[in-house]
Amino acid sequence: MFRPARALGAIVLAAATALALSSCAAAEAAPADGLQTVRLPDATEYSQLPLRYGEEHGIFKKNGLTVDWVQTDDTVVSAGAGDVTIAFGPTTSHLRAAASGAPIRIVGAGFRTKGPFWLIARKGINSIEDLKGKTVGIAVAGSGMETYALEILKAHGLSASDVTTVASGVNETAYGAVTTGRVDATIIHQPFAALGEIEGTTTTLARGWEYLPTYQTGDLIAGTKTIADQPELLRKTLKAYYESYDYAKAHYDEYLPWLKKHLPSINPDAVAKAISLEDVIWEDNANLDLDAIDASQDIEIEVGHQKERYDTRKYVDLDFIPKEFVKPFTYPDPQTAGE
Repeated sequence: MFRPARALGAIVLAAATALALSSCAAAEAAPADGLQTVRLPDATEYSQLPLRYGEEHGIFKKNGLTVDWVQTDDTVVSAGAGDVTIAFGPTTSHLRAAASGAPIRIVGAGFRTKGPFWLIARKGINSIEDLKGKTVGIAVAGSGMETYALEILKAHGLSASDVTTVASGVNETAYGAVTTGRVDATIIHQPFAALGEIEGTTTTLARGWEYLPTYQTGDLIAGTKTIADQPELLRKTLKAYYESYDYAKAHYDEYLPWLKKHLPSINPDAVAKAISLEDVIWEDNANLDLDAIDASQDIEIEVGHQKERYDTRKYVDLDFIPKEFVKPFTYPDPQTAGE
């Protein structure tokens, strides 16, 4: 007769113990300082380090956030799964991913949206016209960097059939390809164009944004689940993102020595020169020019990276961007051959 009572008591005790443990776990999981955790792709590259700088200078904390840096090989997958809160990357690639069913939306512009790509060549090649019959690195086949390389060649009367294109990789890999002679020229990011000039190994032939001034190359994405379930976290994260870049740019005298320290394998003079050369496109405008994205899609269709134009507005949600970082759109005049 007493077994059921003892059994019931045991069940109640077990439930109470589980509830207590659960409560303790919840209390442990909740940060004592009240900060929400934002998960960001690990920022170790030249263009992403202002986020680390902002974290070190209290910008995320000021916005009620603590940062968990996440290692990821595919930011689209990570954002879609909610493993990262936001991620930076190429606009047209993100748009194609969303249109293909990836559970992501474009939620703001990157700190820059104009193409920070440089066409550099080995010594002895002094003009884009000299590339006829030569080998040109296009970074990654199907990428925006390839688009820029092809469009720069086109502006100087050269088509893809006039050169041999090679997927030469990015950053150090691309730089090694041109300095070792595997390619005669390559499209590349800073600070490697500056490094080649300082080391005397390469010549800069073109700056990408001067050839495709309205082509949109950088945005921020978030997963649809993050947008639905954590709107305030997303809002705070975007504010901290733009504030970090704004703070770094406003404190170049402090940021530059810090940046050199965090890029120990690169000539510090090249880092300084790169920052100076790209200051003009470091706009930190949170807003996105949707008409310009449509025009960028047309260019992607022209070069064969995309079959049709997608409805940009269907895959963009700008409700979370901080209004204080919304600025007018400005574009340079396009560069043409002979200028």
